[in-house]
Amino acid sequence: MEKKPYHHGELKKALIENGIEFISQYGEEKLSLRKVAVKCGVSNAAPYAHFKDKDDFVNAMQNYVMDAFMNSLTACVNECMDETQTFSELGVCYVMFFYHNPLYFDFLFSRKSIQIILSSDNSDVPPFELFRKTAEKVLGEMGLSGKNIRYKTIAMWSLVHGLAALSAMPNIDIDWETEVREIVNSVDISDRRVEK
Repeated sequence: MEKKPYHHGELKKALIENGIEFISQYGEEKLSLRKVAVKCGVSNAAPYAHFKDKDDFVNAMQNYVMDAFMNSLTACVNECMDETQTFSELGVCYVMFFYHNPLYFDFLFSRKSIQIILSSDNSDVPPFELFRKTAEKVLGEMGLSGKNIRYKTIAMWSLVHGLAALSAMPNIDIDWETEVREIVNSVDISDRRVEK
């Protein structure tokens, strides 16, 4: 297996990134701390300075990806200068995060521990919760309420989640850097066809 060098002090991150790549190539059932140590070019004992066992390692990988995803979305919301565009910009950021990190999509959303409850006002998945709260704020300011907001949030999330899945696949004929914003903005979120 190819060794991927890491900078001093970044072994934990290198193990996590190599672990995600390993799972993508060979599957989680074949994952072991020893095999990832080999990929990183360190001793078999080195990963145990950071992780108790394989389960702890997999949990750390999930937290790492979720934190990176959440940080990206939060930065997008904080940097958006036009509040009316916040919701659609959040959708663009959602897609582009996985376009730039395609291995993260399958890793994160193939987890049995990830459960997005669309019928709840409190999701245990922070990125979806941020998405829902942003929708409530933006759509509420547009004069929408009740089921209008809920259904439009689910529809928009489904759109960007589906686009993110496509962006993580090879050979999709979309120029993600230039077209994703146009695709997301092609959906009229202010439409009020749903009954209040």
